[in-house]
Amino acid sequence: MKSWRILVGWGVVFLGAATAQAQSHDLVETARRGDCHRLDLTLNLKGELRVNREGKTVAIPIVAGAAHRFTERVLEVASSGMPTKVARHYDLAKAEVRIEGQPMSRMIRDDRRLIVAQRVRDQFLTYSPAGPMTRDELEVVSQHFDTLSLCGLLPQRSCAVGDSWKVGNDVVQALAQFEALISNEITAKLERVADGFAEISVGGKATGIELGALVKVTVSASARYEILAKKLVRVEWIQRDERDQGPASPAATIEATTIVQRTAVDLPATLHDSALESVPPGFDVPDALKLVYHRDPHDRYDVAVSRDWQLVAQTDQHLVLRLIEQGDLVCQATITPWSKADPGKHLSSDEFREIMSQAPGWQFEEILEAGEIPADNGRWMYRISARGTIENTKVVQTFYLVAHSTGEQVIVTFTMKPSQVGKLGSRDLTLVGSIGFPK
Repeated sequence: MKSWRILVGWGVVFLGAATAQAQSHDLVETARRGDCHRLDLTLNLKGELRVNREGKTVAIPIVAGAAHRFTERVLEVASSGMPTKVARHYDLAKAEVRIEGQPMSRMIRDDRRLIVAQRVRDQFLTYSPAGPMTRDELEVVSQHFDTLSLCGLLPQRSCAVGDSWKVGNDVVQALAQFEALISNEITAKLERVADGFAEISVGGKATGIELGALVKVTVSASARYEILAKKLVRVEWIQRDERDQGPASPAATIEATTIVQRTAVDLPATLHDSALESVPPGFDVPDALKLVYHRDPHDRYDVAVSRDWQLVAQTDQHLVLRLIEQGDLVCQATITPWSKADPGKHLSSDEFREIMSQAPGWQFEEILEAGEIPADNGRWMYRISARGTIENTKVVQTFYLVAHSTGEQVIVTFTMKPSQVGKLGSRDLTLVGSIGFPK
């Protein structure tokens, strides 16, 4: 009899364990307008860029780190329960990158600490209601882990330990920072529940497009969900990228680890209604707030461009931008400060034409258009559009001379294939028209 009772006791323990194992837990978080969270993000990245130098592929090591600390208030919510527009106030937003041993730091200005982030369908946009951001500022606040899509890792239903689910395509596209998603094999699994927290694993592969380049990612991540509070409180996201060369970026192998700590908080003064009076209602954003501001390191000129112009290179003598549209290179723009003239003077049209005909690598064939362009604010502008070849490739180049009454001069060269002239439209004029002379 005693042995029978022991067996029954074992059976009770077993059944109790089985019952606990099969218990379901609601893994659900629905955003509401006015919800506020405190977020701490850290990023550690390492890898290599592969570039062509003198006909050879060279691997360049890259190491980076970033830290972000901000409070986020939900302004708009989709029918799915995911936030689609938030206001953020950054206490800290900085990134440090070291390429070939050369350090670079990026931070935001104090008057750009209020940032709005929104997602309309698969289009993600961040901007400052205070005005245009620099390229560095935009990269610091728009290219960190997408907290709008964070709760998309949850199944939004009841699950038992051991249950799995596929992470949605829109969530993978957002968290992997793809402009377009090609394939998604990323799944999540409820691993265990203990001490009021659910531990979730996330892993798999996905392929997408970013800046016109094919990117293959492998994800190994984990998430922690607080059951009583119904809140996702921590995510550790490890992502390995294999990137092909694109029209505005080199080939690369990158591994990045992002850790997100998330806490519900009361509405802070920095995100009170009175602090958000400058935020445009809805999702229509004035074009001026979407511009990217560049300033010459020596204050010889500045320029504000639309975000489809991607920065490729910046030196003391050149600023190189590329217009990327749906993954295609439409045009390259090169801004070059020219020798300063005496006040009230500038290169003549004949001198400018002679300089442009002798541009390095440029085989001039035919002038398509030439003439003065109306200008204001003490500027004088002249344009030459010509057909020719560069490295045996047929191209059209449009050269602009922008001069100021102070004697400052800038030359802007737009280079494109003949088939892309129509796609460029008047965006060359828009770019050139935004050039100013701070001094």
